[in-house]
Amino acid sequence: MKQKRSGDPSAGGGALPAAATAVPALRLPTLQRNALCKLFGRSTFTPQEVFALGYRRLQRAEGIGHKGLQAIIEWLAAHGLVLAPPSVPADPPPEVPAEIQRSINGAVRLLRHHGYRVQRTRDQCPE
Repeated sequence: MKQKRSGDPSAGGGALPAAATAVPALRLPTLQRNALCKLFGRSTFTPQEVFALGYRRLQRAEGIGHKGLQAIIEWLAAHGLVLAPPSVPADPPPEVPAEIQRSINGAVRLLRHHGYRVQRTRDQCPE
């Protein structure tokens, strides 16, 4: 059986110094660090380089899901960089050509016929 030393914080031997507890908050979790290493193709990167990728690129990166993206945003915020999701355009896109609109309508009818519920993004409940 392994014996704990009295100086070991996990042994209840006292609280960690303030400097030691502040450092882990600035560290990126391993899963996100590995995903970013794969994205950059190297093992080192700076918060500024990650910030420069932008929200959408990080969102599409392999190995970075919703929770991972939130962890990266928090990590960037700890370094003084605020990465916000892009704003949704207020105006709808320009009118879709008639031929494409017919194809879309046909696809929607087919989906509804097979039991799917199809909604416009504007009709969805706000978050």
